[in-house]
Amino acid sequence: MSFRNDTRGIGVAKLFFTIVTGVGLGLSLGTAFLIVRGPFFGGPALDPFPMMGVLAVFIVGILVVSWGTTRLFGVGTTA
Repeated sequence: MSFRNDTRGIGVAKLFFTIVTGVGLGLSLGTAFLIVRGPFFGGPALDPFPMMGVLAVFIVGILVVSWGTTRLFGVGTTA
């Protein structure tokens, strides 16, 4: 049985890419809250060095969401 052609149930590949998408979404939403917390919610803004770290994790989260979603829905694969 091929990893890509698992047609029983949800499939190992779909389950994996669903988890990957969820992790990326959690990273993106969590860091987005830290970024907008100061200017929009009245909280303290982060210092410059932690803000750069949060921005880097936010970008990684967006990349992980994009990769997981495209793999989950099979974008760019042949039928």
